[in-house]
Amino acid sequence: MGETTRRILSSAVLVPLFIFVINYTGLFFLQLYIFLLVGVYIGLSEFYAFSNRGEEGRPFTKTGHLFAFIILTIFYLNMLATQTKVVVPEQLANVSRYFSVYGEWILPIFLVLFIICYINQILTRPLEGAIFSTSATIAGVLYLVLPFGLFMKLVSLKAGIYYIWIVAGLTFLTDAGAYFGGRWFGRHPAGLKISPKKTWEGYVTGLITSVVYTVVVNQFWEQATGDKPILGFAELIPLTIILSFVSVAGDLAESAMKRDAKLKDSASVIPGHGGLLDLADAMMFTLPCFYFYLFIKQTLGYSI
Repeated sequence: MGETTRRILSSAVLVPLFIFVINYTGLFFLQLYIFLLVGVYIGLSEFYAFSNRGEEGRPFTKTGHLFAFIILTIFYLNMLATQTKVVVPEQLANVSRYFSVYGEWILPIFLVLFIICYINQILTRPLEGAIFSTSATIAGVLYLVLPFGLFMKLVSLKAGIYYIWIVAGLTFLTDAGAYFGGRWFGRHPAGLKISPKKTWEGYVTGLITSVVYTVVVNQFWEQATGDKPILGFAELIPLTIILSFVSVAGDLAESAMKRDAKLKDSASVIPGHGGLLDLADAMMFTLPCFYFYLFIKQTLGYSI
């Protein structure tokens, strides 16, 4: 079975699952929390595996996983405290109110993670590699948990499903368009040492695909809901182009990490893609950028 066929079959399984976890509200988004928790565990395991330098430094894997779980749980509780789409059980609602302002909890937790990493280094390992071990541990948590946590923040917004369709769709279609565009039309290498097989034709195809996609989503949204899309075309198209470039940057960033680790794929858990990081690498960049764009827009007094 060829790589393209495996990609298509994997997408045929993952896309319906993705649609279910972001739309189903019967379990007060518990399925979304579990889905992202599993994703964080797998992605962080991959990240820590190719960050292992042996005696020169290696991440504190158990510590990183523990703090990733704590931080993602805080994001989930914050989501429950701020959303109005589902009825939350009273006891869980009472707990979630303590986390209504998630930023006041997240920063101290990262400080505690930093301190614990150095204590672990001092007590259990040679001093050599201390900077790398601590940095890799914290970087992995930041790289995976922040985007996945902000994913839940996006879903909790009034138009959250619309925003998820926009950012997730344009991210994956930028990658898919670049992949198929490169295979079908690729003639001129982009000249990037990180990904020498990527072509300019592929990147252009990915950009065009993402713009067409977001325009179609806007039209469909208006027809399906009867409401005007929150993002008008004058805002949507430049935003799509920018996020498409950000998506490429996310893909290249993960490629750079794999090159540094001398790996082709981060793992082999998803047929046709490799590891979870190979599939979702671009989302690690586009989700935070899109969320903070909306945050700045709201801060300036515009409706989101």
